[in-house]
This record gives sequence, C-alpha cells and structure tokens, in this order.
Amino acid sequence: MAGRHVIIIGAGLGGLICGRILSRHGYDITLLEQGTQAGGALQTFVREGIRFDTGFHSVGGLAPGEPLDLILRQLDLRDLPWFPMEPDECVGCQEPFLRLSTGWEEERKHVLEPYRHDIWRLKGGGKTLIDALAKDQRVLLRKKVTAIEDRTVSCADGSSYQGDVVISAIHPLVTLRMVRDHIRPAYLQRIEGLSNGPGAFTVYAKLRPGTIRHLRHSIFVNNDFMIHFGDEVVNGHAISLDIVSFVQPDQVEACCQSRQAFAEALIRKAAQRLPGLPEAIEKYWTSTPRTWERYTSTPGGSAYGIRKNSTADFLAPQTPLPWLFLTGQNLGLHGILGTSVSAINTCNSIFLL
Repeated sequence: MAGRHVIIIGAGLGGLICGRILSRHGYDITLLEQGTQAGGALQTFVREGIRFDTGFHSVGGLAPGEPLDLILRQLDLRDLPWFPMEPDECVGCQEPFLRLSTGWEEERKHVLEPYRHDIWRLKGGGKTLIDALAKDQRVLLRKKVTAIEDRTVSCADGSSYQGDVVISAIHPLVTLRMVRDHIRPAYLQRIEGLSNGPGAFTVYAKLRPGTIRHLRHSIFVNNDFMIHFGDEVVNGHAISLDIVSFVQPDQVEACCQSRQAFAEALIRKAAQRLPGLPEAIEKYWTSTPRTWERYTSTPGGSAYGIRKNSTADFLAPQTPLPWLFLTGQNLGLHGILGTSVSAINTCNSIFLL
C-alpha cells in the first residue's frame, strides 16, 4: 500500500508520530488540525514572556534501553535537549510513583512505572517535541473536521480531503459522531458506553523575582494536586510554576463558573508546601476542563480520555470501516509513552492492509 494518501485528523502527539512513521514508509500524509498550532495536549503558550506547558511536564523511561528511549531513537527524537530530573516529591501520598489518585489506579500503575527508574524534562517543553515532529510534515491548521464519509474528510471552512486511509487522532466518540457511513450499532454502543476520566484545572503562575526557590522536581500533595516548576531559573529562583488539580465530571460547571475562587483555593493549598506562595505570585492565568475541550475536542475536557480499568476497555486501531483507524491515548495507556505505543500500533495495522 506504499505511496497511498493518508488523512490524519488531529496534529497532536499521536497524529504526528503516525505521520512521521507512515511518511518514512512511502505514504503521502496530510494532517488536519483544528487549532492555530499543532500539539494537542502538548501545546504551549506564552504570557508576558514566560512559556507555560499545558499538559507536558516530564517523562519516565528515557534511560538507555528503557521503552521510551527505544521509541524516541527510532523517531529521531532522542537527541532533543532532554535533561534528568530529581525524583518526585510526594507529600502525604501512599506511594510516590503513583502520584495522584484519579480513579483508574491500575492504568496509572502501568503509565507511571517508568518513573520509578528515571524522570526527564525537555528544554522548551512540549513545543520542542512538537516542532521536531512537525517540521517535515504537511500540517494544515484551522481545519476543523465536521464530517467523514467514504474516505473523504470535510472541514468547517468548506474544504475537503480524500485519502485511501483516514486516521483519527481525536477522541473515538467525537470521531464516530462525524462519520456518515454506516457503523455497526454494537460497536457504536460500546464506544458510547465508555466513560472518560476527570479534567484538569490549572493555575499558571508568574512569580515575583527571588521569592520561591526553584526545585528540580515536581511535588504531589495528598493525592490532590501537583506543582510543576518552569524550566527558567534566575539566581536559583523560579520565575513560574503550574498548580494542577483534577476535576471530576460533576464539578466541571462549578469550577468553570468560579475560576477565581478555584484558583485561590488551589494556591492556598499549595502554600502549605511553599510558604509565601500567594504573596510571591505576581500574576496568574487559569485553564479549566472546558479549555481542554476546546483545544483537544475531548468530551468534558478529560485530561486522559477514556478510562481503562481492564483489557476489555482497550480499543483496537481498526474500526468497522476498513479505511478508518484510530490512534492516541484513548486506545491504550495515556502519557507520552502510551500515546507513542498507540501510534506505532495504528501504523502496524495499516501496514497489514
């Protein structure tokens, strides 16, 4: 099937990895991204000269011979400016490597096992990784997909793209709701019956100079929230940090309507570990699950997508339509490693056609 055209919906990590692998095997690739930049959950933004990551803070398993190390070498991504971190600090947690209790403990055990051995960050954050993947690919921005029918993908701006294969790197349920071809009812009912995990509420804080010491590790507090420091350091002090707390589906509306109250409560909690934090914050910005939903099209703004508590919840890349495939964290485990493995599995399924 080499040389055929593949349309990929979503230029996040999963879509971009599929694009790189398939293009190296002779496929003609077009990536459609609804946003103004590629990256999905790995996007970054800049406020007052400070870069903030939205969903990417660290990875585990980059030591020689570890799974992610092997994958990134094959993708020519291992030579990016990765640097080692200190072990995570866990305050009041039962076991440090489990970090947060988010309702899918078995899945998180598998995702976070590599963090037992080594933890790494990337200078420049998610943007560095996405730029490296996207530089040699055809990524079309502001292409919000509205319909998929008979190998043709239609966008809100009136454009359409036809391929021999279509890969969706966005949420499976969102994908299937756009499909105009007949989908076996049992398959659709199975997808509709899967629940999504919680969303994330994040405070992105700009710090006053010389107020908070920079720590080369993340902090996880009482299975409740986490603190990540930015990469930039001035005289040993941090200039920014993120505070992230998970939001259950029944809390989403309340947190969206009361952003400031949620943010201030989260800052007060973080101050129990970082005394003086409220006074040290010069300015802050927030994101809610609704923010995630706008950028990633994930229902409810779920940070990690479909919950997976057993093998029955894991989806295959192939859909009932022989030309439509899925990829991304919703199929298997989440995180950089899980999404990368999912993309490899999707490409292998296409190679078998």
